[in-house]
Amino acid sequence: MKSISIIGAGAVGSSIALALFYGGKKPAAIFSENGKSAAALAKKIKAKRFGSIKQLDVSDDLIIISVPDDKIREVVRSISLCSRSLRGKTVIHTSGALTSSEISPLAKKGASVASFHPLQTFSKSNDCTSLKNVWCAIEGDPTAVAICKKLAGLIGAKYFSVSKKDKTLYHIAAVFASNYQVTLFSVVELLATEIGIPKKHLWNIFRPLIRQTLENVFSTSPAEALTGPIVRGDYKTIAAHLKKLETSKTMEHLVRLYSTLGIETAKLAKRKK
Repeated sequence: MKSISIIGAGAVGSSIALALFYGGKKPAAIFSENGKSAAALAKKIKAKRFGSIKQLDVSDDLIIISVPDDKIREVVRSISLCSRSLRGKTVIHTSGALTSSEISPLAKKGASVASFHPLQTFSKSNDCTSLKNVWCAIEGDPTAVAICKKLAGLIGAKYFSVSKKDKTLYHIAAVFASNYQVTLFSVVELLATEIGIPKKHLWNIFRPLIRQTLENVFSTSPAEALTGPIVRGDYKTIAAHLKKLETSKTMEHLVRLYSTLGIETAKLAKRKK
């Protein structure tokens, strides 16, 4: 892994590039769809080679594809056109949902291939998210997996393996851990606003409850951390909740969500007992 190039200068690609730069392993080249974001990132990390995907070359030992999932195949085609053989090269992508099979055409040309997904949330408003101590899910052929493990060390991250057949379940877990948690917070915001809590005070009010709940989960388990009417068997309160939602013109749509989560919570309560 003498030299590294990154295709994609969005939030994930930028975070990896900057982590490598600050870790002492500066990427040699940055490429992006139109070249503008690549040029800006290259300036930050002092990379001499940069440009659009049309200007792509495959002269580096490790090629990291960090583009949206639906653009990976397009990048794979561009890489394939650059060289008749990719023997000795390692190509990885950073998708959480897709496996290394997405770049299997490059394996047929001699490249080692893998998927390398940092289990972290990346905001478009932030051009860099710290990867220190972030866990990365790795899956692929043995040679590429070994390279991915070294890459994790270079960016200050940790790693674990996930099988190709389990990659979708892994990504579902990530969606629940991040995306759906945000959605639940939006429901809290909706209900709190409905009862007149000012938005400027809303999260100051709910933050201690949210933090302590998370701390309880992390220090024990979800089952042990569970509190509330379901675990207490307080069915009158649950019925009152459902009735209030059902009769509300603005909250009626939450009945199904409340009920679905209630069923899972009841299963969790049984494990606690």
